[in-house]
Amino acid sequence: MRQNLTALNIKKLTSCGSDWETNEYTILNKVKEWQHYLHRNKLFPSIEESIQLNLSLEDILRENIESKLWFDNEIRSRKLNERFIVYEKAHQIGNQIDKLFNFIDWALKLNKPVLDEGRIIKNFVEENLFVKRISTIERNYNGKGYFTLPNNESQSLNIYLYEIILDWSEENLYQRITSNLVRSIPYNLIEKSIEEIVIDFINYSQSLYEPVIYIFETELDFPFKETIFPIAEEKLLKHLSC
Repeated sequence: MRQNLTALNIKKLTSCGSDWETNEYTILNKVKEWQHYLHRNKLFPSIEESIQLNLSLEDILRENIESKLWFDNEIRSRKLNERFIVYEKAHQIGNQIDKLFNFIDWALKLNKPVLDEGRIIKNFVEENLFVKRISTIERNYNGKGYFTLPNNESQSLNIYLYEIILDWSEENLYQRITSNLVRSIPYNLIEKSIEEIVIDFINYSQSLYEPVIYIFETELDFPFKETIFPIAEEKLLKHLSC
């Protein structure tokens, strides 16, 4: 199970009239939390939350840039009888927008090292996580198949049944993968090759017709649940989508 980190309420943190000092403290604590896990090579869900923070802040920035442009064009000081009439409310709104922009700029810069470190860890794991198909069948049976993944933390070989799920979102088709652990074998009990073990298991213990079988190999002993496993799922999904 992944770490249960509390997601940031970006809308609340960027609402007009916010206590910007308190909001900065909230963001700072969350970034420190992400960095704490990344320094221990625990990638998920910290990197997901960090990416989501960036995307949300960038969306809010785009939305408010349009508001700022409209504000600057439509609500200004007006010259009347040789005097400038300044609308107090207009200045308050302008000040809030400026504070919002400053806050977003600060938060994006603060979050950048998290994204950079997360990408470095992820790229390193992907480069040292190798996948190969050992079955003669190339296509999934009803989107299902098997893969093995070594857990070097616990010194065990895990066998998973995976399924590719198709989701529609805004007229776009997306694929996602779900995996269920069906067997875990301690390394000290392994007497055959991984290929032989998984084929024997599938021949005697599974109900799929000629399933696709993939094997992952890695020497890394990074945190399994927070790093190795989610990256393996993502890499397999990309492999199957090619």
